[in-house]
Amino acid sequence: MTAIQREAARILTDPAFIPPPAQDGAPGGIRWLRARVARFSSGETHLRRRRLAIGFLDEIDPALLRERARDRAAALPAGGAADLAGQVPVAVLGEALGLADTDTAAVRRIAALYKQDTGDAEADAAVAVLVKAFGGVADESTAARIGLLVQACDATAGLIDNALRSDTAPSGSAELLVEQTLLTDPPVRATVRRSTASASVVQVDLTALPFGAGAHRCPGVDHALAIAVGVCEALRDAR
Repeated sequence: MTAIQREAARILTDPAFIPPPAQDGAPGGIRWLRARVARFSSGETHLRRRRLAIGFLDEIDPALLRERARDRAAALPAGGAADLAGQVPVAVLGEALGLADTDTAAVRRIAALYKQDTGDAEADAAVAVLVKAFGGVADESTAARIGLLVQACDATAGLIDNALRSDTAPSGSAELLVEQTLLTDPPVRATVRRSTASASVVQVDLTALPFGAGAHRCPGVDHALAIAVGVCEALRDAR
């Protein structure tokens, strides 16, 4: 492990470094969402919200996600790997979370601004669409489910895209391909933390920690890998 990697692990596991808190906003909008999910929370609030997200994930079998991702990717019209990678993870996870028809465009609009502490009318409208789809109650439970979809959107699509770009052995194992991609070309390369002592914000290198570390480590590792492997299997077979 390099010095940069050791420093990244140290910061991510140190409670003195937290995700920069999100500004709150009107119920059902992008700022409301960011201020209600585990990702941008700390302390007991983070633990409570993380338990909600993990509870939903615990009800989903990764093996079933892999099968559904493979079948859905195989059934979609050929529109390029990027299109499939952007649609399938969100659609499959949304179905597993109880949505009959997930508005993937709404999720992608939110994902485009999720890491920015800003407002946006189109993103607000997209959040409102998903709140309604999940029963119409703007609470932490709804925010947790929307957050899971948003987290799965860009990161899982990026993992699939990177894996397929690097794939030089179509007959090999899709699991191995995805694992190697995480090591050599992870989709998320950095995150940020704020020092509780100085309020300064530092960038954290994630190239050796693709799912993070510490209290905020991604809770859906098995699910993300299952979806990515399923899509890669389908697209490789289509070749």
